[in-house]
Amino acid sequence: MPAAALLPIRFFFGVTFLYAGFDKLLDPTFFDPASPASIQSQMAGFARFSPVGELVRLGEPVAVPIGLLIAVTEIAIGLGALTGLAFRVAAAGGAVLSILFWLTASWATRPYYIGADLPYAAGWLALAIAGHGGLFVSRRFLAGGGDVVAARSARTREPYRRAGSVPDSAGRRTFLQTGLLALLALTAASLAVPLRLAGLERTEISGTAEASQSPTETPAASGSGPTPSPAAAGSAAPGGSAAPPASGLPIATVSDVEKNGSAAFTIPFNAPAPLPAGDPGVIVRLKDGTFVAFDAVCTHAGCTVEWDGADAVLYCPCHGAAFDPAHQAAVVQGPADQPLAALPIIVDTAGGRILLRT
Repeated sequence: MPAAALLPIRFFFGVTFLYAGFDKLLDPTFFDPASPASIQSQMAGFARFSPVGELVRLGEPVAVPIGLLIAVTEIAIGLGALTGLAFRVAAAGGAVLSILFWLTASWATRPYYIGADLPYAAGWLALAIAGHGGLFVSRRFLAGGGDVVAARSARTREPYRRAGSVPDSAGRRTFLQTGLLALLALTAASLAVPLRLAGLERTEISGTAEASQSPTETPAASGSGPTPSPAAAGSAAPGGSAAPPASGLPIATVSDVEKNGSAAFTIPFNAPAPLPAGDPGVIVRLKDGTFVAFDAVCTHAGCTVEWDGADAVLYCPCHGAAFDPAHQAAVVQGPADQPLAALPIIVDTAGGRILLRT
């Protein structure tokens, strides 16, 4: 039976989509425009290389509602796959959502088979075609779309067929199940609200306690005033006392960068041209105590690079490109052939802030 053969895919996809939906709702950075992991930042990155980039740009002003819709839809798809409720509708929705992710999140992945979204789309299509076959459904009478033998016998339904209509048709059952599935998904998603609020409250309390107990420390070689960084290199040399321009945009704190060796941020959406507003950025503290900042979009295929402290490079997790922040983010390992774009920053050692120079 095809449905039995597809059970491993069905339950793996169901659990994965259910987890993905809740992960978005509970992630404190997903709806935070200041985070490089936010839906706003992701859409800004997708718009640069996606074949549907213009549509993505149209959606950027409503990025948060789009993120909420995606999360709730993923929960609904996961519940439908696991329970059998509106199964074919859920599987078709999973295929559509996976194709959407392929056209945006993984479109730049080369070769295409490295990305996961296209295989997910193919798997969901197989589930939509095969149906659940009556296996592991919540209730047999809830399984519509012809997957289970109808509750009435053919003889009972015959008079209705002659009259031209059959009550409780497959289409009607599917419609009702889809509505019920949407209601369950919204109810399940609402459970994430108190958990998210509790997490944000703990983060705020922790941040307040850390700020009150740990005064900002700056490198001994640094002067007492803010230090502008050379625009070409995106770095800040120790010393100096130039005041930051009024248009400087705060993007990180000195203590955070010193503690972790780097800090990710999103280039503010109100940053003036030619700064790439909405792109992810990264600040790195070099061994000599200076700070450098770069656009974190890999110049190969548009993925976001990450700081690898062990090798002291900015590394692209998609295809392995590496860049040396100590030498203007020069390429030290392909397939990229262009360095990362430098960002001009100002290090305000007195205030413990790092600002994007505008």
